[in-house]
Amino acid sequence: MNRWILCIVCVAAGALAATAAAQDMPHEELSFSCTKCHQSADDRSKIGFDHAELDFQLDGHHQAVGCRRCHDLGNFARADEECASCHTDVHQGRLYPDCATCHSPAGWDIIDHYGAHSRTAFQLMGAHIRLDCDACHPREIIAERAQLYWDCFDCHQADYETTDSPSHTQFGFDTSCETCHMQLAWHPTTLREHPGAFPIFSGTHAGEWGSCTDCHVNPGDYQDFSCLECHKHNQADMDEEHDDVDYYWYDSSGCYYCHPMGIAEDD
Repeated sequence: MNRWILCIVCVAAGALAATAAAQDMPHEELSFSCTKCHQSADDRSKIGFDHAELDFQLDGHHQAVGCRRCHDLGNFARADEECASCHTDVHQGRLYPDCATCHSPAGWDIIDHYGAHSRTAFQLMGAHIRLDCDACHPREIIAERAQLYWDCFDCHQADYETTDSPSHTQFGFDTSCETCHMQLAWHPTTLREHPGAFPIFSGTHAGEWGSCTDCHVNPGDYQDFSCLECHKHNQADMDEEHDDVDYYWYDSSGCYYCHPMGIAEDD
């Protein structure tokens, strides 16, 4: 009798142990062995699955995320790779699903500005690379980037209006900043249209000046210029040399009238 009771107890204990083991095993479906993730079937604490074997690589902050955050433990095949599955979309769907255009697993605040702009009509160069997104996209959180203007003056109107060396407003400078400036920095200026009025980057005047005030000696009027500050000719000699030249007068404007290209020969 005792032997039968002992057998029944053993069977019951075995059934309970099997039930407990089934309850402890959380994975209903697996396409690989336990040791693919665990060091042994009995050791469930150390998990070391190599995500490099899959299409979804774990980089940056994703490396510290637990399996449960992305996977259904009952079926590991159920894992949504969409960013919005785990992350709140602060852009309210207006930029989704192109999160990787600006962001990376290294962190939301680490943004590849250059890469984000590489596929747009406005390339980031020079000083613009150092700016935060909200410097140009003040409403970026709701993704109103498409409403930005492309003209420099729309962002730099205050710079244009407050510049006093020289005063852009007083002398009616062109509001197309790129006429004189580069994206690298405000200074030095390129003065790309200056050669159309007088060549200062080529010919005899190339490298002979250091700043605008070398020729524009009147700080209140940059349309005024002086040739005689550098070319201090003796007026008597100049009068004699030009005695056969019509409309000659000893003045910078007279010099420019006959020598608009800045060369000694009569132009």
